[in-house]
Amino acid sequence: MRIERDYQLVVRLADIRTAADMRRLFGTGWKTINRSQQAWIRHLLTVWGGHLSGDEYERGQVNVIGRLMMRCEWSEQKAKQIERVVTELHCEGYRGEELMRKARDILVPQSSTSNIIALAKESDDAAFMESVIVKTFGRDNPLRSVARLRYCKCKSAQNIAQSLIYFTGITPKEARNRMEWAQDILEGELFYAVKREQEKENTAISA
Repeated sequence: MRIERDYQLVVRLADIRTAADMRRLFGTGWKTINRSQQAWIRHLLTVWGGHLSGDEYERGQVNVIGRLMMRCEWSEQKAKQIERVVTELHCEGYRGEELMRKARDILVPQSSTSNIIALAKESDDAAFMESVIVKTFGRDNPLRSVARLRYCKCKSAQNIAQSLIYFTGITPKEARNRMEWAQDILEGELFYAVKREQEKENTAISA
């Protein structure tokens, strides 16, 4: 049976026995993140996946939160402030680019270097994330395929786990474990990779 490329790569995870083995084979080191950092990187992945999926529907406040988080230097306090401001503006009736502009004006001072970056379009933000993901994992890494299935094709972790069971015969527990390991490694690696790239962009603009 022919299966699409992302699933072909993901089924390689069935042979992995431990989280440490998965990190050694498909990651670049042991990186852990807290819940706020996890939420931040998931917002950024949502922007990336939503744009690459080709969907034209209004993605609303989650998308705006992700774009602003992508274009502001990360801190837990800043992430919470972005979520609060965007949610309040959304409740006031702001939508789409108007919501983005209003939130940006409140959150990113005109005098700061970050404001220049915050002017980027959604397509620029998605391209930035794609570049970071490919640079971090390469095109044949099953963790990149997990990200594509989750965020570009809107497949749940349960759905991907069921596919692993179907195509490889591993048990439900084994499949769940591999999805948890994959997501932990994916999010930890990308959080620090995005931070590094943001710092490079800010330095280049300031120079």
